[in-house]
Amino acid sequence: MLDRLPLPSQFDRVIMVGGAIVGLAFAPVLIALVVLLVVDQISAPELVFWLAFTLIVAGALGAVLLGNVVHAAMSLVVTLLGVSAIYLLLGQEFLALAQILVYGGGVTILLVFGLMMTNAADDPVVSDGSQKPFAAGVAILLGVIFAAGLLDASWGDSGATAISLQQFGARLFDGFVLPFIIVGVLLDVALSGALLLARPDRPEPTSEEAGR
Repeated sequence: MLDRLPLPSQFDRVIMVGGAIVGLAFAPVLIALVVLLVVDQISAPELVFWLAFTLIVAGALGAVLLGNVVHAAMSLVVTLLGVSAIYLLLGQEFLALAQILVYGGGVTILLVFGLMMTNAADDPVVSDGSQKPFAAGVAILLGVIFAAGLLDASWGDSGATAISLQQFGARLFDGFVLPFIIVGVLLDVALSGALLLARPDRPEPTSEEAGR
């Protein structure tokens, strides 16, 4: 059915239709939040928080439930953008910027490149596996730990303390220059190794081809 939609061939129909469905589902939430803001039931930061919360949950569900790994990666980008909005509410501009550039951009592109450079299409598709009960148990255990931590936490002042990018950069490059360089070298080595491992094996040239 999606192939019959009058969309240009360069557009991914699943992403377009999925975005339209998410937008229609997101509209009632946005209208309800705006009404609550108008009647002075919530504040503007709370409005932004609930909008970001909706994006995070919707993106997380898409990343888990979508069968296409590329579409799941795009849903993961939506979740990471919602997390960056939470960082902005806390007054942490650097963490929000790093969330968008490093995770929303770099990590997602790394995932897509990894999928492109592997022969995933040649492997058998596993729709069900024996690891599901173990994964469900781990998920439940983590949920219980997070819930217990939230209930037992002693929350402090709700006011956010903003740190400027200048102060953060001065602290980062003044006291943590060596770890910063080491991490950069390790990332460079990891990327070079990934490219070498993903390069397809080519037969060695014969003596006649080498002479040419």
